[in-house]
Amino acid sequence: MSTPHVQTDLALVIDVGSAWAKAGVIGRVRGRWRLVAHAAQPTSWGAAELRAALLEQLVAADPRLGPEMESHLAKAARIECHTARSGGRVAVVAVSRELSGSAARRGAEAAGWRVSELVTLDDGRTLAERLAVLQAVEVDAWVLAGGFEDGASPRALEAAALVASARRRGGAPVVWAGTAELARGVAAMFEPDATTSVANVRPDPRREDPEPLRAHLQALLRTAVAAEDESHLASISFPRAVGALAATSGLRILGVDLGARSATRVLAEPDGTFASLVHARGGLAGAVALPGAAARIARLAGDAGDDAEVADVLQTLRARPATLPQSHEELSATQAAARLLLTALVDDADTAGGVDLVIGAGRTIACAPQPAQAMRMLLDGVRPLGVTQLAVDPASVLGPLGSLFDDEVREGISLLSDDLLVPLGSAVVCRGGEAGHMALRVTVHRPGWPGQAPIEVRTGQLQVVPLGRGQEAELTIETGRGVSVGAPRRSPRIHATVTGGSVGLVLDARGVPIGLPRRGDDRRAVLAGWRDALAREAAPGAERVA
Repeated sequence: MSTPHVQTDLALVIDVGSAWAKAGVIGRVRGRWRLVAHAAQPTSWGAAELRAALLEQLVAADPRLGPEMESHLAKAARIECHTARSGGRVAVVAVSRELSGSAARRGAEAAGWRVSELVTLDDGRTLAERLAVLQAVEVDAWVLAGGFEDGASPRALEAAALVASARRRGGAPVVWAGTAELARGVAAMFEPDATTSVANVRPDPRREDPEPLRAHLQALLRTAVAAEDESHLASISFPRAVGALAATSGLRILGVDLGARSATRVLAEPDGTFASLVHARGGLAGAVALPGAAARIARLAGDAGDDAEVADVLQTLRARPATLPQSHEELSATQAAARLLLTALVDDADTAGGVDLVIGAGRTIACAPQPAQAMRMLLDGVRPLGVTQLAVDPASVLGPLGSLFDDEVREGISLLSDDLLVPLGSAVVCRGGEAGHMALRVTVHRPGWPGQAPIEVRTGQLQVVPLGRGQEAELTIETGRGVSVGAPRRSPRIHATVTGGSVGLVLDARGVPIGLPRRGDDRRAVLAGWRDALAREAAPGAERVA
C-alpha cells in the first residue's frame, strides 16, 4: 500500500545567538497557523543537528510526514534573526575612572559595544604602560572623555594625546565626549574627519549624560562596524516585535532579552513607538564583571554555596556561556545572576506610571525549568510597581518575527497569538510600609467562584493566589499606611482586572528594591520561603504565603 502524499504549509523561525541557536516550525493546523515544533541547542553544533531535532518532533507528532518531511523543511520559508556577527570593539580613554571613564563606558556598552580597554589617567599605570596597552589593542572606535563644562581640563588633552600617539593614521574613528571647549584642540591632534564630537558624558561632577554618546555609537555600530542587514539583527528585531505587539494589544510593554553575552531592553508604548537599549556586557557572561559579583549573588541566592563556589560558576559562564547548570546550586547561582543583570538593565528605564506587561526572553529566563523560577527572575530583577502581567517567549519567536517588514510583523504576531507568549500570570507589587504591618488588602473576585474574604499581605511577604491560564479576576486593592503601588491615590481603593497563567496571581509586598535580613540564617529562611511560595502547588482556592 503506497504512502499518501501529504501537503504541508510550513515556515521556519530561527534565532541564532552567540551561544544558543533556537528554531521553530510554524504550520497550518486545521486552518490556523500554530507553532508545531521547537528546538534549541548550542550554536556551535551546527544547523544539521537543529534540523534533525525538529524532524524528530514532527515525525513523532504525525508519522505520515516521515518520508517527505526533510524536503518540506528544506523548501520552507525562513524567518531569521541573529546576534551581530561582528560586535563593535571600543577603547575608552578618560581622565578619571570614577567620573568621565565610568560614564563613557556605560554609554558605549548601552549602545551595544564591547569595551576592550579602559585607560584613565588615575589607573595607577605609568605613561609607558598606558601607551603600550593602547598600541596593542585592536578596536573599531576610540572614545575620549574628560573635563567639566565649567572649564577646560589640560589633563583631558593629555588623554587625547595618548590616543593620538597610539592610533595609526587612518585608523578607527575617534569620538570626543568631553568638554566642548576642548573639541577643536582634540580634533587638531588627528587627521581631518577622524574625530566626531558629542555632548559631554560628564558635564559636572554630580551629573552624567551618556545618552548623546550612546546614540552616536549605536548609529556608528550599524553603519561602520556591523555591515549587515540590520533588520535581521536580534538587537533590532526584538524591539520591533515588542513595539508591534504593544500596538496590536494597546498595552505598555517592557521586554527584556537576557542573552549569553549581551542583553536588550525595550519599552514600547500602546501606539507602537518604543525605546530600546542594548548592553554589550549585560548577558550572563558579563555577570562576573559586576562589582562584588560573587558575594552579592551568593547573598541573593541563599542556596548557591559560598562566594568561592559562586565565583567558579560565574567564571564558567564567562568562558562557556552555553553551559547548562548541572546542580541545584549552579542553577540557583545562575538565576540569581540573571536577577542582578536584569536590575542593572532596567535601572534607568522610564517606567513611571507602570507597565501593563513584562516579557522575558533569552534561554535563562524563558526556558527556566519551572515557570515559578522565570516569574521570580522577572519580579525580583525588574520590580514592576503596580499591577502587571508577566509572560515569557520560550520558543524565541519574537526576534525572528521582528525581522519582517512592518506590516508583516503585526500580521505574524496576530496569526501566532496563541503560541507567541506563555503567560506566567499577574503581579501586584508595592513599596513602602512598616515591617510586620499590613501592606496590601486584596479582594479577588473570580467569575463563577464563591465570594472570598479579603487577603491581607504584610510588608515583606509574598503571596500567590491560584489563577490559571485564560482565567480573569477582578481585584479591589487597599494599601496600608505609607504603601504605594505607583498610581496616584484618587480613592482608598484601586480596581484592576488581571489574567492568570502558569504561576497565578502574585501579591508582592517585599518592597522596591527588595529588603533582605542581615543575618545569614534569617536571610536564607526568608529566601527559601519566597521561593517555595512561588513554586509549590496549591489546591484550587488555597493561597500560598511566605
